[in-house]
Amino acid sequence: MLAKNSLKNLIFSKELNIVIVFHIIILTIFFLYRLIFSTVYIESPLDNSFSLYLNLFLTSIRIDLIISSYLSLPILFTIFLPYSEYYLTKYLKIIYFYIGFVIFGLIVFLTINIEWFREFNNHLNIMFLKYGGAGKEGWLLVLEEYNLILNGLSWIVSSILIFYFFKRLVIINDQISFIKRIITFFISLILTIIFVRGGVQQRPLDWGYANFCKINLLNETAQNPLFYFGRSLIEMNSESEFDDFLYSENKDKLNKDYLELRKINSNHSLFINENIENPNIIIIILESYVSENCNFLNPNLNEYITPFLSSLADKSISFTNCFANGIRSAYGISSILTSYPVLPGLPLISQVESSNPNSIIHKPMNILSDLGYKRTFIYGGDSNFDNLKGFCVANGYDKVIDWNHPDLNDDYDGTMWGYYDHLMIDEVIKEADKNQENPFLITFFTTTNHDPFKVPIEYDKQFNNITTGKKKYQRARRTMAYNDHVLESFFKKIKDKSWYENTIFVITADHGLTVHRDIPNHPRNGHIPFIIFSDLIKTPFEIDKFVSQIDILPTLFDIMNKDDYLNSFYGISGIKNGLGFACRIFNHNLQWITKGNVYYERMGDSFGKHINFNNIWDDLNTNSANLDGKIFKQISNDYIRNAYYRFKQSNEY
Repeated sequence: MLAKNSLKNLIFSKELNIVIVFHIIILTIFFLYRLIFSTVYIESPLDNSFSLYLNLFLTSIRIDLIISSYLSLPILFTIFLPYSEYYLTKYLKIIYFYIGFVIFGLIVFLTINIEWFREFNNHLNIMFLKYGGAGKEGWLLVLEEYNLILNGLSWIVSSILIFYFFKRLVIINDQISFIKRIITFFISLILTIIFVRGGVQQRPLDWGYANFCKINLLNETAQNPLFYFGRSLIEMNSESEFDDFLYSENKDKLNKDYLELRKINSNHSLFINENIENPNIIIIILESYVSENCNFLNPNLNEYITPFLSSLADKSISFTNCFANGIRSAYGISSILTSYPVLPGLPLISQVESSNPNSIIHKPMNILSDLGYKRTFIYGGDSNFDNLKGFCVANGYDKVIDWNHPDLNDDYDGTMWGYYDHLMIDEVIKEADKNQENPFLITFFTTTNHDPFKVPIEYDKQFNNITTGKKKYQRARRTMAYNDHVLESFFKKIKDKSWYENTIFVITADHGLTVHRDIPNHPRNGHIPFIIFSDLIKTPFEIDKFVSQIDILPTLFDIMNKDDYLNSFYGISGIKNGLGFACRIFNHNLQWITKGNVYYERMGDSFGKHINFNNIWDDLNTNSANLDGKIFKQISNDYIRNAYYRFKQSNEY
């Protein structure tokens, strides 16, 4: 009985009770907001509505707990302190004032968000701050369109009612002992940290977690407006340090120069095949597949690491000078799927503008929708990592398969990053077998070639003869050889499939690995494969044009004889004539690579460095680092500025 009473006092202590009731009230406000939001914007009944609304509830409450946990921090860090009765009374008045202020602020914010969504078809974001500070016209419009007195009264009345219920729910007990207070505080702190992250997964949840289905309005309903607004502020802050670099007085000239750059590198096609019409497409993005360990790219590699890919490259359209646009998976996948360059700041996959259906980066996938393609993204890890799933759904993918997929075995076999690739690539075959009526695009992102570079036990002896070392790219040799074997097995399994002959296979990488440190991010660190293989391609050939990940989709469209769509991509077809170029962004650095030249600078500095090279596999001539790089500085800077303004302006609703 004593133990039971002790537990009851612990659970229902004044301190913990206030924290719990605060969460309940905040979650209730968000619940009521969604009822109003869905009533206003969801006009017709939905099929399978119970299942959808259940998923909506479970998705939204997880995001709402992030916000309620952040808002509870001032209470959590102060309420468990040992106050005397006099100071406790004063403290409770302050806390109650804070809670009342939060309730009122939330009601005002959520009401404004509903009206903002009506006008701009998106949740409140940094554009609200820009419009608010742009001049008095916006505020005059608000005064004319909305009855602020009536709205103000409704906000106050609603806040008073909710605060009244809060006070009614608070149980006033005597303070618990000091030891119990410490224990309760640390338990509450641990739970709060978990809630703030959105769970115990590797990365905290991002805005894309709300994209739980294909119905956009349900995804928008699940989204927490305050969370979305906060992500927008973080994004603005990440870009603020590049304000001077990105600023341009003549945006029209930026676009004109970009179009001229496209024209120079988009002459007549090097490849003509009139028989390819809406083929199936399978894009395989190999984790960290740096060219240093690829026999078909590195002429100095004596050890056989990629024998299958080397033979495949001989039968394919193979690019010898392809570079990753960034240095992390989030940047690489963004550029591949959108044909858009890496921008200073957060990766596109995380930027809140990417959730806007009118964004310029959605054009490639919108075209595939118009052509009738069914799109599936397959990843052996947690697809919420780096906002991958949310981004894919926003970008038009019909399905995302990850390690939570019910078809996968309960017995997990892989690394901390996900299932081993030989298991997940079988899911590619299953998905392709299901899509017989429509052309399909399947994107498969591997996980195994990632630190700790662990080969599955059953394959371990097969690759024991491969030399490794201490550096990451050396340790990756065995897992890259394993990937090569997985791909060989994959092509053997599918060669008799009905869809095989009408499928184009693209093999590339999300990024490279650090190989050289002679200059900031040596070009060979980002040198990656780009192979296009298909039985539809009758004449394989090797191309030495300089390309990057953003050129992959336009190259595919060019092969498919879809020239009319090429202007919808920021990237350029790799099979068009021209020397080409690659633009790479990493942290504060910009790198521009063309035939025989590497230019790099720290964005914002008044000058950069220009280096000559004869071949990417030769040592860079660092003695030429003082060459005049003004031309490359202007071209590269204007190219990124134009991309930035086009992306941001396409999201100004």
